[in-house]
Amino acid sequence: MTETVVHVTTLEQWKSVLDVWYKQGHFWLFTNTKYQESIFEDGGRFLFSGDCGDFITYSVPSPNSKPFIEYSEFMAQQKEDNKMATYYVTKERFDLIEELKSLPAPLVAIMNKKYGIETLYNELPLNDIEWFKYLSGSNQIEFRVKEQLYRLSRVDDADDKVYMRFTSSGNPDWTMDKDVAFTAPIEEIRKWKTPAWDIEKVEV
Repeated sequence: MTETVVHVTTLEQWKSVLDVWYKQGHFWLFTNTKYQESIFEDGGRFLFSGDCGDFITYSVPSPNSKPFIEYSEFMAQQKEDNKMATYYVTKERFDLIEELKSLPAPLVAIMNKKYGIETLYNELPLNDIEWFKYLSGSNQIEFRVKEQLYRLSRVDDADDKVYMRFTSSGNPDWTMDKDVAFTAPIEEIRKWKTPAWDIEKVEV
């Protein structure tokens, strides 16, 4: 385990670092006193964790033999480490993920590719470690339902399927390329619906 050494200058910073480490499972080796304010009051300004397993230690003088970081850098690292990764999926896939997470052994299910999960597993940009974190309750990954989009289409007199689009000047037009068709949520699409056009779902 890599050791972390943090230099603090105030008691509030001292407590803040300890709060972070307590949540990560670190603890003082020889005492149950939460913040050890007396150590800070006696000159302790360097907090250590990681070199001796999960134990927390300290130093009064500057630890010249070991690199340390300032409190501000330490907290910036925590913010970066706790950054939420959001993935947008269809409602069907979202329901599948939630079902997967509710299973008695979700990791076994996804590794054995049960319930059609192999498609989901292959399509989403998550590696095994990220899946493990999410299914283990990590708050650094979340899934949200991707908003369903629609477009307008019709079959013209030549039996060609065409789609509504807008020109650069904002005028309604048509195209045979569905990839450049006008797409929007259902409420917006309905504003442009006429008897000549049919509403269709955009497949993702």
